[in-house]
Amino acid sequence: MESPPPVSVASPAERPAPPPEVKPAPPPVLPGKTTALRPVNSKIASSAIPAEPGFPMDPSAPVRDISGVEAQRAFRLKIPFLDARRSADFLEGHVAGAWCLPVWESDLETRITVFEATTRVSSKDPMVLYCSGGDCEDSHMLASKLMALGYRNLLIYRAGYPEWLQLGHPTEKGARP
Repeated sequence: MESPPPVSVASPAERPAPPPEVKPAPPPVLPGKTTALRPVNSKIASSAIPAEPGFPMDPSAPVRDISGVEAQRAFRLKIPFLDARRSADFLEGHVAGAWCLPVWESDLETRITVFEATTRVSSKDPMVLYCSGGDCEDSHMLASKLMALGYRNLLIYRAGYPEWLQLGHPTEKGARP
């Protein structure tokens, strides 16, 4: 029987150094974006800068048009969406969670009252108004009615429901519960 070959044991000075620790690179910062730091102290965490700024009120522009990208950001921020199309169109499909406030129907004032009581929005809170896009002016008509009630941060999603649907964003059918 043969004996096993001798095992060579290197002294600590002869051992190769471990590879240096590689830390992952921080994510790139896109122009116009800020990132929130998550401090360890929970008291500080509540004052962290939000990653996506909201839609602050602009006294010089109480009604503003927004793009599809801005509408999607508003949706992520849980800003209320108000559908100015007729009830029948709303039932067939609408932005998920939207409120049906059809400007051509006689119960619009009642619907606005229910919306206000349910959401408790202030006149400075942003709201996204939309209709059928293109030449449709229903969302602008709704904006005029809401301005008369004192609202001053109305965001008109000009491309409206057709673009929202085409982009595959969240939708629902039927009436709001």
